[in-house]
Amino acid sequence: VALSSRAERAPQVLGQTPRPLLGKATEAHHLLPGLPYHLAIPGGFVQAHPAQASRLHDAIEQALLAKFGRLNGLRILELYAGAGALSLRLAARGATVVASDSFSMQPNPIETAARAQGLSLTASNLSAETALSARHDVDAILVDPPRRGLSPQVRAGLAAQAPELVAYVSCEPLSLARDLSHLMRLGFTPQSVTPWDMIPLSDAVETLVILASGEPFRPRVLYADAELLAVDKPAFFPTTPQGEQATSLLEAVRRLPDAGDSVPVHRLDLGTSGVCLFARTPDKVEVLSRALAEGHKEYLTLVQGIARKKGRIERKIPDGAKLRHAVTRYERDRVVGTHSLVRALPEQGRRHQIRRHLAHIGHPVLGDARYGNPSANRFFEERHGLDRTFLHLERLRLVLNGQTLEIHAELAPELEATLRSLARAHAARRVSSESSVEAEKATPGRE
Repeated sequence: VALSSRAERAPQVLGQTPRPLLGKATEAHHLLPGLPYHLAIPGGFVQAHPAQASRLHDAIEQALLAKFGRLNGLRILELYAGAGALSLRLAARGATVVASDSFSMQPNPIETAARAQGLSLTASNLSAETALSARHDVDAILVDPPRRGLSPQVRAGLAAQAPELVAYVSCEPLSLARDLSHLMRLGFTPQSVTPWDMIPLSDAVETLVILASGEPFRPRVLYADAELLAVDKPAFFPTTPQGEQATSLLEAVRRLPDAGDSVPVHRLDLGTSGVCLFARTPDKVEVLSRALAEGHKEYLTLVQGIARKKGRIERKIPDGAKLRHAVTRYERDRVVGTHSLVRALPEQGRRHQIRRHLAHIGHPVLGDARYGNPSANRFFEERHGLDRTFLHLERLRLVLNGQTLEIHAELAPELEATLRSLARAHAARRVSSESSVEAEKATPGRE
């Protein structure tokens, strides 16, 4: 028996590290006879169905053998290792394993189990982000994250390690789809996607995805002519190279046909998606920049709370030591749950203009780590898979060579998924509330 406290209204169901009250603090647990045991501890992750968990580990082992032809000497990093059942099994097969899980207990239960069984294995209580910040010479990386999936930092860090194979076990299709989209742009190609019924007689179905290093990312071209390229920028690609990022949109654009000399006409922030313009040659930047400045930009953003139907925000924006004039008009597209999908129309292109202006009127952009609401952002990441700024440049209209050009990029799929998740959750709460009211009315003796 152990006690775990949970903060009121916390987005996570599980609370803080459990405190043992009665019984053993650790217990040896075998998936199947003949396999190494791992230590079950209060709050630690242990599969409920040992035989099915063992079959899942068989599948991962077979994927490693198919790729590398051996397990002995294979260099493996496992993140979100839980109690370490898979890491201990691979170490027993001769693999060189580093197992990391942020769940904190001393001594480390994975290391304790390995030492007691004479297995060579390195274990740590580091978060996945921290574990990936150090360089590991690895052949394969294994991940089995919680429902919220991999953070953007983990996805980027995983790519920086450059493993030949990634095995991803997911318990949430929404975050898995989001993560695979990013990993594919980082150069990993899914080889197989297999559902696993880990808890029979329940609706919990997990997914095993095997990914291998593949072709570099090619951005989707929205418009192209002799002077201009317009591409659909993914959120987690910086427009131009940044030191901590493995790649950039500029590098990807320059891999396109006849685009080797391309330069950006403007920049979208890391975390913002949508239409991004590139001049095919540097000498075209000035005229394209002028056309863009005189043109029309239309962003879609999800903001906290119910915004007015339309409005105009005029507020100066800091630019170094100066304050510069800035105006943003906005129109509420629709209400989603208790929040607002807004079309933002900036009249200038000041740094963080939309995010600053909407935060100023009390409707910060959801997912915005700099100007937004941290508790709302965390809730949306945990419940609705939003791990980026909900800001998308949907439409550009500009005049070039006497002709009006309009370029459109559909809302990024991960943002569409967040809207659907939010709408479903709100509908479920409304049904639950209405049912409670009807039940109260039907209670005998009540008027």
